[in-house]
Amino acid sequence: MQLKRYQERALDALDVFLSEAVTKPHAIAYNIACQVGEPGFYASAYEPLQSLPRVPYCCLRLPTGGGKTLLGAHSVGIAHKHRMDAPQYPVALWLVPSAKIAEQTLGALKTPGHPYRAALEKPFGGAVRVLGIEERRQITPQDVATMAHVIVATVQSFRIAQAEQRNVYKDDENFEAFFKGRALPDGLMRNPATAEKRPGEISWSFANVMRVVRPVMIVDEAHNFVTGLSEETGARLDPSAIIEFTATPLQSNVIVSATADELKAEQMIKLPIHLTQHTGWESAIIHALQQRAGLDRIATEANEPIRPIALYQAQARTEGAEATVDVVKAKLIEHGIAEDAIAVATGDQRELDGIDLFAPDCKIEHVITVEALREGWDCSFAYVFCSVANIQSATAVEQLLGRVLRMPFAKRRPVEELNRAYAHVTGIGFHAAANKLKDTLVAMGFDERTARDEIIAQRAADAAAAVLPMPGRSPLPPVSLPSAPDVAAMPLEVRDALTIVGEGEGVSVVIDPEASDEVLDQIGAILAPLAGDNDPSASIAAHKERRQAAATPSQRGESFTIPGMVLEQYGELDLVEPTTLLDLAGWTLDGVDPSLPGFALSEAPDVVTVDVADGQVRISREASQQILQLEDETAWTAADLSRWLDRTTSQMDISQPVFLEYCRRVVVNLVDSEGVSLAALVRAKDVLRRAIADRVKQLRAEAGQTGMQMLLGDIAPSLGLGENAFRFEEGRYQPPRPYSGNHTWKKHFYPRPDDLRDGGEEFRCAVALDDHPGVKNWVRNIVRGAHSYWLPTSTDRFYPDFVAELTDGRMLVLEYKGAHLANNEDTAEKANIGARLEEISGGNIVFWMAEKAKDADFQTRLDEKIGYGE
Repeated sequence: MQLKRYQERALDALDVFLSEAVTKPHAIAYNIACQVGEPGFYASAYEPLQSLPRVPYCCLRLPTGGGKTLLGAHSVGIAHKHRMDAPQYPVALWLVPSAKIAEQTLGALKTPGHPYRAALEKPFGGAVRVLGIEERRQITPQDVATMAHVIVATVQSFRIAQAEQRNVYKDDENFEAFFKGRALPDGLMRNPATAEKRPGEISWSFANVMRVVRPVMIVDEAHNFVTGLSEETGARLDPSAIIEFTATPLQSNVIVSATADELKAEQMIKLPIHLTQHTGWESAIIHALQQRAGLDRIATEANEPIRPIALYQAQARTEGAEATVDVVKAKLIEHGIAEDAIAVATGDQRELDGIDLFAPDCKIEHVITVEALREGWDCSFAYVFCSVANIQSATAVEQLLGRVLRMPFAKRRPVEELNRAYAHVTGIGFHAAANKLKDTLVAMGFDERTARDEIIAQRAADAAAAVLPMPGRSPLPPVSLPSAPDVAAMPLEVRDALTIVGEGEGVSVVIDPEASDEVLDQIGAILAPLAGDNDPSASIAAHKERRQAAATPSQRGESFTIPGMVLEQYGELDLVEPTTLLDLAGWTLDGVDPSLPGFALSEAPDVVTVDVADGQVRISREASQQILQLEDETAWTAADLSRWLDRTTSQMDISQPVFLEYCRRVVVNLVDSEGVSLAALVRAKDVLRRAIADRVKQLRAEAGQTGMQMLLGDIAPSLGLGENAFRFEEGRYQPPRPYSGNHTWKKHFYPRPDDLRDGGEEFRCAVALDDHPGVKNWVRNIVRGAHSYWLPTSTDRFYPDFVAELTDGRMLVLEYKGAHLANNEDTAEKANIGARLEEISGGNIVFWMAEKAKDADFQTRLDEKIGYGE
C-alpha cells in the first residue's frame, strides 16, 4: 500500500528518533526527530518514563482515520533495525485498548496479502508470525531465532496491581526453554512463596519471556498505559522501545503530529459532515434511511463499488425510552427496509460478527446499536449516522462518528456526495448539536477551528427562527407556503438543502444558505409557483450576490497556475525531482570505493567498542551474549552477512542486486583489507548496517550536489505546463495549522492561510503581500502539502513560504529566511535554484530570497523586486 505523505513523514521522524537515540541522549534525539515530524505545539521537553529511563519512548499523533495500524506495522521493522542488542528477528508486543480492536488487528496482521501484513513482512523477507495473546504458549526460542513475532493483546492483559491475577504473569512450563542454559537479565519476577511449584524461583511466565527478549512495544490508542501503575507494568516487561499511536496524546513525547486537514487532503476521510437536526426521532430515522437510499442510487448511477450504510444509535431500554433497538428496527421495516438488510450490534445481539461488510453479496445496509460500537467497529461504507438518543449524553456521538468518517478505498470519488459524511440528531437545537459534534471532532484529533468549519447545517428542524446568522453569512428568509411541497419529487441535492417546518396547512420552508448557486436556482424555480407573493427568487439572487462578493478567489471558482521546472527524460518532460539530479550525476554504487571512512572496530575481552561518526557506541558483551545465544555468529559467511545487510537496509533508489554487491564488497574490504574478523562484524552487524546506511546517504548527497551543479550550469531546464504545473484552485489547499489570528486577509487565494503567527516575521511578510497594490492573489505555501508548490534541491524538495499572482500576470515565489539561517548552505542552494527558475522563465517568474538582515523594509524591497512603480 502506497503511504500518504503525512505517513511517510511520521515514519521518517520515528526512524530518526530511534536512530539518534542509539548514540545520543533521548532528549537530543527527540529534538532532532521533531524537526522531521513537525509536531507543532506538541514539541516540548522530552520526558523519559521514570521506571524505564533507558527505553526510547515516543508518540505519533494521528487523527481518527489516519492509518495508525498500518504505521504500527511499518514501525516494527524500523524499531528493530535501530536496536543495539538486536537478534536477527524481533518480538513485538502490540497492545490495544479493547478486545474488539485486538480481534480486528489480529485478523488483518494474520491475513496474507493484507497491506498491514505486507508492511510487517517486508523487512524480514516474509518471516513473520502473528499470534493473539491466547496463542502465546506456541512461542519457542527456536521460533524466535528464525522469524519475527508479533503478539497482539489488550492492555488489560498486563495492567494490574496484583500481577498473579493475570495469566501472563503465571508460571508456565511451556516457557521453560527460555530460561534454561543461558544468562538471564536482572529484574525477572519470581514465584511467590505460596506458589505450588518452585516457590521463590524465577517464574517461567510469558511476562518474563518478554523481559528476556525485550520486545518493541506498539501501543495503539492506549495513552494511559505508560503512566502510573501501567508504567510499572512496562518496567516488568522492559521493552526495547515504546511507540504509541493515538489521536489524543496526554503526556506523550509526540514526534509527529498529522492533522485532520492532511487526512482530508490525502483522501483518507469524508469531510465535511452534513448535520441535520430534527424535532422528533421518527423524522430523524426517516430522513437517515432516505439519505442512505439516495446515496446508494448515486453510487449505482456512478458505477461506484460502494454500498452506503446507515448507523442508528437507539435508546437504551430504560423507563421512558421510546426509540429502543426494537422500535428503531420496526420503524425501518415499516418504511420498506428488508429485515435481512438490518443488523443489530449490541451487547446482547452481535449480528455483525463474522460478516464481511465489504463483500459484494453482503445485504446489510442499516446497523442499529446502543453502545456496542463505542470502540473497534470499522467500515468505510458507513456514510450516515443517526442518533435518536439524547445528543448531550457522553456517548451519543462518539460511538458512531468515527465509524462514518473513513473514505472508501482512501480515494475521493468523482461524485461529491460520496466524499461527505452525514449526521442526523434529535432532541435539541442545531447549535447545541453542532457544538457537541465539534467537541467530538476535537477529541478525535481535529483542531477546534477545523472541527467547526467541517460541520455544515443541512436543515434546522426546530423552527425558522432557530436558524441564526453565522459570521460572514446572510441566511435566506424562510418561505411561507400554504401546504408542504412534494419533497419526494425533488432532486436529492434540493431535498438536502430544505427543511420543512410545520405540518398540514401553512408551513415554512428554510433554505440552507450554504447550498450551491445551482441548487439555489433549482429551489427558486420549484418554490416560486407555490409561494405566490412570497416568491423567494429575489432574496436568493441577492444572497448569491452577497456571497460572491465576500468569497475568496478559490470560492469563486478561480484558479492560477505556476509552471514547474522540467527536464526531458526518455522522450518526456518530467518535473525535476531530487532523483532527477541523481540521474544527471549518474548515481550508482557500481564501482564505488567500499571503504567506510570513520568506521573502526576493536574487541576487548569484556566490551566491544565501535566508533561511528556521531560518537562512541558501547555494547555490553554480557547483554549481547544473552540474546546472541540464539544464533551462532561463527556459522555466518560473508555472503550471509551481505544478504542480511541488504535485507535490513531499505534503499529505494538502488536495485537489489547492485546494493547486495556493494554490501558484499564492504564486508570483504573490512575483512581482507582492514583485518576485521567476520565474527566481530556479525556481532556488530547492526552498527555496521547503520554505518553503511550513513555512507550511502553521504554518497547520494554528493551525487545530488553534482547533479544540482549540472542543472545550474550546462543543462538547461525549462518550464512545465499541464500536469507539470502547480495549480491552485478550490479543494487543493488543506492547511495543517490554519491561521487563527485576528487579521483579516484581503487577497489570500483561499479562505484561511496556513501557519502564520500574529506579529511574527513571516506574518509581516504576508501583510506586506496582502497590502501591496501589485499583488493580485497570494498563497501561504504548505510545506509538503499534497498540492503545494516546490522546487528541487540536491537531497529533498524545497517549499517556498509564499507564491503570488501579480497584477501584471507574472508570478512571485518568495522564501523568507531569518538572520540565523541566511548564510547556511541550504539557504544558498535554495537561492541558486530560485535564481535558475527566474532565469529560465525569462522574468515571468520572480524569485526572492528575503532575508531579515537585508530586507527590514520589506515593502520597499518588494517594490524593487517586482519592479512596481517603475
